[in-house]
Amino acid sequence: MTDDTTTTTPNDTGTPIRALATVVDAAELAVTVLGIDGSVLHANPLGARLFQLSAGVVSDALTIVLDQVPKQLLEGPEGGTWSGEVSLGSTLERPSVHAVTVYAHHDAANPAGGYLAILADDVTHERERVARLVHQLEHDPTTGLLNRSAAIARIGDALASPGATTMAVLLIDVDRLADVNDALGHDTGDRLLASTARRLSTAVRPDDLVARIGGDQFIVLCRDLDGPPAALELADRIRRSLTGRLTIQQLELDVSVSVGVAVVDDSWSSSSDEPNPDGRLRALELISRADTAVHAAKQRGRGHTAQFSEQLGSQARVRTELSSALSRALRDGQLEVEYQPIFSAVSEMAEAAEALLRWNHPSRGRVEAGEFIPIAEETGVIVPIGDWVLQQACATARQWIDAGLVGSRFSVHVNVSRLQLAGPTFVNRVVDLLREFRLRPRQVVLEVREASLVDDDSDEVVRSVRALRRVGVRVAIDNFGTGSHALSLMTDIGADVLKLDGSLALPNGASETDTRVVRALVLLAHALNMEVVAERVTGLEQLRRLRAAGCDLVQGHLVGSPAAADQLVVQMEL
Repeated sequence: MTDDTTTTTPNDTGTPIRALATVVDAAELAVTVLGIDGSVLHANPLGARLFQLSAGVVSDALTIVLDQVPKQLLEGPEGGTWSGEVSLGSTLERPSVHAVTVYAHHDAANPAGGYLAILADDVTHERERVARLVHQLEHDPTTGLLNRSAAIARIGDALASPGATTMAVLLIDVDRLADVNDALGHDTGDRLLASTARRLSTAVRPDDLVARIGGDQFIVLCRDLDGPPAALELADRIRRSLTGRLTIQQLELDVSVSVGVAVVDDSWSSSSDEPNPDGRLRALELISRADTAVHAAKQRGRGHTAQFSEQLGSQARVRTELSSALSRALRDGQLEVEYQPIFSAVSEMAEAAEALLRWNHPSRGRVEAGEFIPIAEETGVIVPIGDWVLQQACATARQWIDAGLVGSRFSVHVNVSRLQLAGPTFVNRVVDLLREFRLRPRQVVLEVREASLVDDDSDEVVRSVRALRRVGVRVAIDNFGTGSHALSLMTDIGADVLKLDGSLALPNGASETDTRVVRALVLLAHALNMEVVAERVTGLEQLRRLRAAGCDLVQGHLVGSPAAADQLVVQMEL
């Protein structure tokens, strides 16, 4: 190419040509016309500035553009058009992207051999705007990490790519983030999430993908692992790095996470109904498996790790089916209440009865309470179900009293969940039921599990317990002896009845030391004006030792089994 930068063509003698040059010079596009021989035939001001033609040399920017044009277009003999985007960031003061169109015309009769018309439009700001929009669409604004949809796409691409390397998805759930939001505000919760994202990004390997996929959940895609054990080891390392005391806005928070692991290797196959599921479907299934695993981890308590297995998957499917069916069970009349008598250890007469919820599933038959009560609590359906049980128990107590089956000191025990107690209207609801069924407050005993009174978010529960006791409703600490705060419950929170868990109530194999422990607990409870009920009494020797230890009341299959309301037994069945 020559260094000619003239703004007119050699035969530019007519007015139309000059008019055309004027229009081109005023255009907002950078326009440059080169001869096929490399001579500069014309350049408008934007073209001359973009390609630095005033310097008298062929610029690097112009060379970059021409290097993108196909050789057959430049060398002829036929002409044509080429369009594309060219980055000129390395040749200009600022990085830029130009949309370039090159028109080639070959003419052997022309002294320059024809011409190349180059039109360049600066689209840098538009591309930056699009890049910002794409970033916003793919990233979480709170943490700056990839969001759920982008993570699913990346995981799907990884699963669809060939190769037999072991991959794993780790689902990290920040424990009790909702409590932080409720107690300290969402701004503090967002700061906790941002801090967790930074620490998580430093805890993973350099090539691992990190994303935030939901309110309190992060995900990590790990590729090229040495095997399933390596995934679990990495998950434990991440869990430990995210656990501990954290200072946010001069507030100290104890932070922990639960981690679920789902591994995919060359033996993994999707269970999707699709014959050839695409990457996105497989990604969703893998994330679902990790979610199942993190659910199992959280069931063990805060700060645990669990790995998905087919057994976990089967249990999760059963839980999902039961959860769906349980929401209809109350409406469809599948629930009923049975009553187990609670006897005086001295008189052997029934002084109370515990209301026990039963579920008669239409296809599964009798579903054990231990199987469906946790599901009811997780889904929140325990609140309407628990209210129904309480109403049934109060109505039954009234029927027994009116029929003369029990005396006026007889009471009915009803289990209540943490969710019920935390509700703002629960205390008033209990008072309304007492009034509706003409029961004295002491004739209803609400049993609260020990764990519900010592949870981190138990303040509302404790307030309800104290309010209930103020109006005369008695409260029993259920499953006493299964936690580490047992003694503090007796003195700090207080209750009217202490129900010794079956594992503590001198079962078969209990030693003399165990008997002394129970005797000491009974003495302490009596000193605090509490009655003591021993649960799960199944043997005569156990009953004898519980009497000797001073227990007031006993309950279990030895003395009376659960039965329908019209089959209540009022004397021990020995």
